[in-house]
Amino acid sequence: MFNKRFGYLFLSYFALRLFSFSFNPETPLWPASPVNGLVTLLIIILAVYWLCYNEKAAIVLIAGEFILGGAGGFLALAGLSLRTWFLILTVSIFLGKKLLPANLKKTFFQAWPVSLALCGLLLAGLFGAIRGYFNWHAAGLVASDFLPYLFLLYFFPLQEWWRDEKFKLFVLDACFAAALANALFVLATFALYSANLFILQDVYYHWWRDVALGKITTLPFNYFRLVLNEHLLLVPLILYYVNNLIKKSKDTRYKLAVPALLIVLATNLTRIYILALGVGLIFLFSRQFIKRWLFGSIGTIMLLVLIFTTLHLGASRGRSLGFELFGLRLQSVVTPQIEDSALSRVLLLPKILNKIKIHPLIGTGLGDTVTVYSPIFKEDITTPHFDWGYLEIWAELGLLGLAAWGFYLLVLLQKIRALDELKLWWAILSALLVVNLTSPALFHVLGIVLLTSLSAWLYSKDHVLTQPRV
Repeated sequence: MFNKRFGYLFLSYFALRLFSFSFNPETPLWPASPVNGLVTLLIIILAVYWLCYNEKAAIVLIAGEFILGGAGGFLALAGLSLRTWFLILTVSIFLGKKLLPANLKKTFFQAWPVSLALCGLLLAGLFGAIRGYFNWHAAGLVASDFLPYLFLLYFFPLQEWWRDEKFKLFVLDACFAAALANALFVLATFALYSANLFILQDVYYHWWRDVALGKITTLPFNYFRLVLNEHLLLVPLILYYVNNLIKKSKDTRYKLAVPALLIVLATNLTRIYILALGVGLIFLFSRQFIKRWLFGSIGTIMLLVLIFTTLHLGASRGRSLGFELFGLRLQSVVTPQIEDSALSRVLLLPKILNKIKIHPLIGTGLGDTVTVYSPIFKEDITTPHFDWGYLEIWAELGLLGLAAWGFYLLVLLQKIRALDELKLWWAILSALLVVNLTSPALFHVLGIVLLTSLSAWLYSKDHVLTQPRV
């Protein structure tokens, strides 16, 4: 279960964060450390060499950064993250070779339905970027909104990469290592703040927000809500591991991964994630494994509640089980005025609908913002975060953008129908679609990479995701 590769990956997860904390990239508060830029440059040079002469090593490096690198902000050079540099290099070198006329048919036309759908999405994003620029949206916001769509281009190299058995096993090991490491990372952070060893607005807090791209929020009874952007894929990962347990997998790693991920969910406490988990578990239903499905689904929910109450008991020094907090956050879905974050989302709604009403067909363009009164800061604020996933797509890309997304998802679902793992992928997709109600799950870099990876795997020659060797 724990091989040398797992150990290296597990240690790499923490080494990357420790290095980034010690030698940070540029943030709103601090200038970039020269050491961070130098190390990033060395990795870029290595990636260029490997992409040219040792492609297998290059794809391991790139995939490892995606899985272990969180939101991708730990290493940067010249204002661009290492993840963005990897994209530029892959497109320039790999696709430069594969899209030559001699390779065009093999690269594009063999998977023409999804290739066409992905190109439609990319064109919709490009049109939105151009429209946003001419509508005088901030260039930085336009670029940050358009950049995720460029990651659709990974579809072409991923078709080849998925055919490599060692690459599949590496991805499985890396996901398992990331699941356990992230749980430990979040749990340690929670303990440090709950024990008052760290305080809000300290150096670590700003590193968490500006570099790790997360949020730390204090709640009653000294409980802390910890959010990271990579948690957008939290529910799909839980569903993947629970599904393997339902299918009687003998690999012990699945039994460890589920509670580890539930620890993260218990400290994240995002309502839409919990709802998505429930919907995904329903889609995992199978008559063939009905007893194991019942045990796995009910056991997952019960374990989540147990973990939450245990953490809350510890944080409150035995004064509260935390059920009143849990009930408050669920109740705010119906009566949002009782919680600031839910109220902010409701206040954004009419502003977004008004933008849609003005430009329903082609949208306002990427990089758009909304100005609304904030009950948290007690003043008007302008934010690029719409907090309504589908409405943000509609507002910025119009009905044409929504149609491009709908066409791509329909192509993906049509291909999934032919798979033995139909229920698993339907569960994962349904969970992602639910999360996108109030989060940018679909059009975030991580969401696009997940969908692009699934598309490439579906259209690779080998559709069997090999179980790791124990």
